[in-house]
Amino acid sequence: MIAGRIVGQSSGENWIGLIDGTYAIILTLLVIELPVIILDLIRECQQHSHSFSELGIGVGSLLLGYFAVFTILYDIWSYHKTLLRDAIQLRLFAISSSLLMFIASLVPPFYYLVNHFSVKLLLHYSSYPILADRGLTAARTFVYILIALLYWILAFLARKEQFQRRQSPQKRQELFLITGTAMSKCILTTVMMLITEFWHIPPPTPTLFLAISTYFYFNFFEFSRQRG
Repeated sequence: MIAGRIVGQSSGENWIGLIDGTYAIILTLLVIELPVIILDLIRECQQHSHSFSELGIGVGSLLLGYFAVFTILYDIWSYHKTLLRDAIQLRLFAISSSLLMFIASLVPPFYYLVNHFSVKLLLHYSSYPILADRGLTAARTFVYILIALLYWILAFLARKEQFQRRQSPQKRQELFLITGTAMSKCILTTVMMLITEFWHIPPPTPTLFLAISTYFYFNFFEFSRQRG
């Protein structure tokens, strides 16, 4: 693969500019469709004579959902950038970086579909189990799968780097923390996806919970290591 040959002859830091620009575009694409969804929400409100308070709640829920996904993608970018800096297995990181950026670029369009299918839901939270159709369920599940997959790949890369012979003890410890926290978030995302499907939790509550979790340190594997 050409990308693998190029980065294999240079340092991982040479790719940081490309990664920064790609994630910046992805985060821009995430919110670029926001006005369209808000207009759909306003039209739905006018057609069914909803109050301004219901419209306000709907728009507020919409903004919270976009803030949540924005925060999660920002967290993934920070992991990706940290791992690429001083990376040893450059060929593996070249291939994995292109895969990570591709998967991350799928999040905005599928999250747009989530909101497209949930316009009526944002104004009828009490009727969620009735209004939640297959399109909404499929789009939302796919977003969770993409996020979990991104965290899993990051954990895999950190694990591979952790056991390289040229790694310093300090760098090994940092990579161990990245592996544990990324894998913990992968598990948490999967659990939230299952809970959402079984208990019919309306958006954006589960996604917002995941976003809030990115601001706190938790590592399930560190706990098991200490016990061992």
